[in-house]
Amino acid sequence: MNKLKLIIILSLVLGCKNSLNQEPIPPENLISKEKMVDIIYDMTLINVAKGVNKSILENNGIIPEQYLFNKHSIDSILFAKSNEYYSYDLKTYQTIYDNVKIKLEKNKKIIIDSIEILKQISGEMSKKLIKESKKNKILIDTIKIDSISKIKLINTN
Repeated sequence: MNKLKLIIILSLVLGCKNSLNQEPIPPENLISKEKMVDIIYDMTLINVAKGVNKSILENNGIIPEQYLFNKHSIDSILFAKSNEYYSYDLKTYQTIYDNVKIKLEKNKKIIIDSIEILKQISGEMSKKLIKESKKNKILIDTIKIDSISKIKLINTN
């Protein structure tokens, strides 16, 4: 009886070991590495957006995961299977995440540059508005003085 238990345990252990070392079979419609980068990039942005102000997304009827899967024409199962497949090879998986990081850093620079441009434009617009408001104040004061003069003329007649 003990020999039978030992044989069963050894066959299970050896059987499991062989299945763990086998490379996984790529799923049907495997998501390309490039598209995985785009999906994970978008996931990162959505998670940041949810962290900043989740209510804005909810108020606009956006369900982040659903939006993401619709945008990339995939479903959660395909993503999970593709993610599992790529995660087997750590070098490939690291490459995907390195490309996501590069894309995030590149777009961070674009966003920072855009903010600086908007600040500059905003400052210029503020100066113009202040200048215009001074002109308008002078014009309004002139109109008030003219109106008061006309009122005085009417009252004296």
